[in-house]
Amino acid sequence: PILQQVQEAKLFDDDKYFVDMKLRSAPDVVLAAFQNLSNEWPNSTIPTTKLQEFLTANFEKPGTEFETWMPTDWHENPKFLSGIADEKLRRWGEHIHSLWKSLGRKIQTSVRDHPELYSQIYTPHPVVVPGGRFRELYYWDSYWVINGLLLSEMTETAYGMIQNFLFLVSRYGFVPNGGRIYYERRSQPPFLTLMVESYYEATNDQQFL
Repeated sequence: PILQQVQEAKLFDDDKYFVDMKLRSAPDVVLAAFQNLSNEWPNSTIPTTKLQEFLTANFEKPGTEFETWMPTDWHENPKFLSGIADEKLRRWGEHIHSLWKSLGRKIQTSVRDHPELYSQIYTPHPVVVPGGRFRELYYWDSYWVINGLLLSEMTETAYGMIQNFLFLVSRYGFVPNGGRIYYERRSQPPFLTLMVESYYEATNDQQFL
């Protein structure tokens, strides 16, 4: 009922915004508070201003589940840049390479310890996210992310990404579409083996294979 009222009220420009917000209290406490508020209004339809006040009191903004994280294996001059002869294209490549520093995320341990407060699924290793409105790990996108990381010689970060997917397989039996509980019942094309192939070709790490 909370989801229905919030989405129908169009409080946010992006429908993904609300479902990524963290609960400030246990789910049953928030739901009881919402029920009490609903009972004050005809047909249980809460006015927009009161609904916004309820959200402010009971939810945090999206993104609070992450810690700032800088990939430890990022370095300024990977070999592929020296192979780009065109100066403008090389500067563009340098800019793309620098984006890894802003797209890295580490999930707080509170997500592991109190999963009932989050829609975020905990994974043990840092992740690289697609960016924009996509704040979490995504399966299909990560194949291209991992290939980019390997080109940037960031094998440690790529390794951690693959380990996260293996963690999800261990938990769910498959890799969900993305790192949110609302993706738990769907997946994407099976790219995990291709990720491992890319990593193996770059590292020849037979022990991991």
